[in-house]
Amino acid sequence: MTRISLAAFFTYLSFIYAQPSGQSIILKMDQQLKPVDIEMDFKMTLISNSKKNKRKSHFRLMKQIEKRYQDGKFKSKLLLRFIEPKEVKGSSLLNWDRIGEKNDDQWLYIPKLRKVKRIRPSDKSRNFQGSEFTYGDFIERDIELDSYELIAQGSFSGNECYVVKATPNDGSNYQSRIFWIDKNHYLIRKVEFYNSDNEKIKILEKLDYVKNNQYWTPTKKIMKNLLNGNSTEMEVLKVSYDQGLKDNIFTEKYLKRF
Repeated sequence: MTRISLAAFFTYLSFIYAQPSGQSIILKMDQQLKPVDIEMDFKMTLISNSKKNKRKSHFRLMKQIEKRYQDGKFKSKLLLRFIEPKEVKGSSLLNWDRIGEKNDDQWLYIPKLRKVKRIRPSDKSRNFQGSEFTYGDFIERDIELDSYELIAQGSFSGNECYVVKATPNDGSNYQSRIFWIDKNHYLIRKVEFYNSDNEKIKILEKLDYVKNNQYWTPTKKIMKNLLNGNSTEMEVLKVSYDQGLKDNIFTEKYLKRF
C-alpha cells in the first residue's frame, strides 16, 4: 500500500470514527430542557386538494395542555381541546403517555354524544378529526422502543442536520421514521414517515423555533400527506410554561367540562 493510499485510508477511518452514532444524536436531542408543564393556544388549518386542483382550507382554534413527570409510571399527560368553530367546540383528546409502554391510553370526547370513547390501539393509525395527524402522532414515543442509525447529513430550511433513521424494535404505526435533527441545538426540524411497503407517506416539518424561558418551541408545524396531497398546519398563538397545572385536568371527568 502506498503512502498516499495509507494516508487516505487513515483519513477515512478518522472521519468515520469522528461521526456521532444515531443513538447518541437521539439521546442528546432527548436531553433538551423541557418545561414541567405547558399551555398553548394554536390555530389548526386543514388544507385539502379538491378534484379540480383547488385548495380548500378549514380553520380550527385549539388549546393544548401538557404535563411532564419526573418519576412514577407516566412520562407525560396531554389534553387537546377544540375552541372554535361551533360545530367542533369542546371536542377533546386526552393522552396518558406511560413509561416503557408502546400502547398508551387515549380518550376522545364528543360533546354532541356526551360520551367519552377510549381509543383502541388498532385505531391509533386513524386520522384525528379530519387532520393529517393520526391519534398515534400525538404520543411521544419512548426512545428505548426504537433502534437508530445515522444515515446521512443534509440541510433543511437553512439548518445543517443529522439524518437519523428510527426503526421500531417491536411494532409501530410506521415501518420507520427519519429525523432531520439540526447540529447546533439538536432540535427536530423534519420527520419523514414510512409505511410497511417502505413508502414515504407523510412529512412533518417543524418551523420557526423560538426560545422562551430556556425552552425551545416550534411555532409552526406542517404535516404533509404525500398520498392524497392534503396537509395540516398548526400555528402557535400563545404559550405559557411551568404554571403548576393540576393532575385533575388530565382526567375523563375533566374532558366533559367546558
